[in-house]
Amino acid sequence: MQAIVLAAGHGSRLWPLSEARPKVMMPIGNKPILEHIIKALVANGVTEIAIVVGYRRGLIQAYFGDGSDFGASITYIEQMRLLGTAHAATMAKDFPKGDFILLPGDNVISHQVVGELIAGGPPNTALLTRSKIPSKYGVVELKDGMVENITEKPTVAETCLISTGIFLFNKDVMPLLEDAVEKGMMGLSEALDSLLETIKLKGIITSGTWCDAVYPWDVIGMNSRFIASSGQDVAGRIEPGVILKGPVSIGEGTRIRSGCHIEGPVIIGKGCDIGPNVTIFPVTSIGDNVTLSPFTFISGSLIMSGSSISSHCHVSRSLIDGNVRIGPNTCLSSSSCLGRVRDELISLNDIGSVIGSNTVIGSCVSIQPGIVVGNGCRINDGARLRENINDRSEVY
Repeated sequence: MQAIVLAAGHGSRLWPLSEARPKVMMPIGNKPILEHIIKALVANGVTEIAIVVGYRRGLIQAYFGDGSDFGASITYIEQMRLLGTAHAATMAKDFPKGDFILLPGDNVISHQVVGELIAGGPPNTALLTRSKIPSKYGVVELKDGMVENITEKPTVAETCLISTGIFLFNKDVMPLLEDAVEKGMMGLSEALDSLLETIKLKGIITSGTWCDAVYPWDVIGMNSRFIASSGQDVAGRIEPGVILKGPVSIGEGTRIRSGCHIEGPVIIGKGCDIGPNVTIFPVTSIGDNVTLSPFTFISGSLIMSGSSISSHCHVSRSLIDGNVRIGPNTCLSSSSCLGRVRDELISLNDIGSVIGSNTVIGSCVSIQPGIVVGNGCRINDGARLRENINDRSEVY
């Protein structure tokens, strides 16, 4: 069994996070989404993997190399023009020798998902799940276990059943996909819908974990679901007077200063400096080389590598990208609110803010829940943010 992973896309709806990295390299539990996928494949004996790359492919190739560090053998295939997922799949048309798994590289999945697909064969098989926002995906009509049709992002979804984009195929499907692409069907859902009478696609509804991030706030929820909860793993230096409760992972070279209170599940990377008297609540991921200054409170958040948060800050259910600087007494609180992506309003439940990379935020700044601050911004002391801020903006 082989696998083809589609990892060429940009993930534009995840602005501002997608400027620094492709969506597949978004850290979830301090590991890229794509790493979770490769581990799920390897755990099921699928070790020969082709990754179709495109946008910022160098980041992917530098991280995974030939795959040997992950128990896999990885081949890279470039999609020169990002024309769609069906087009991306056909870039790897010569890779499969027989049966293969085709899957997107930007959804976090459990090992169980891959196992269910393999067990549910033979090809051709689609893995399905139920969604609260089906109109954002390929909506599937299933009859007697067979896929009747796939409608990509319909205005009104007739069912809540969607395609995960994960399929078990035989190599014989590749010429059919290539023919559909030549007819202008660049998206995988569209191409497969046109081929249903030919390939007779079986549908399996997964009971495993499948998680996608459509909007930047979704990454917070995705991170919460996939933080490990298997006990404490402390490699750093813990000073006297620190309280650790539950599953807490602390990387090498990290220093947790006295008076800190950390309740897991929490993951803290390498080379961090935390405290003294910092409080970290579940479910929080902190990357490498992060500094949290005294009397700061962090809860349910994702703080990426190289960022620093000054003293007496409050960060709740928020995402802070890499190399962000936040001044003292700044508040990123959370609540139910409305968030905006372009011209679309999204109803959010218990969500804070999203801060883009290389942004500098001054002291005594208050950021309203649901606000997205772009990359490379400068937010001056005492500012009150009530609307999204574009990249490289300055706010007084």
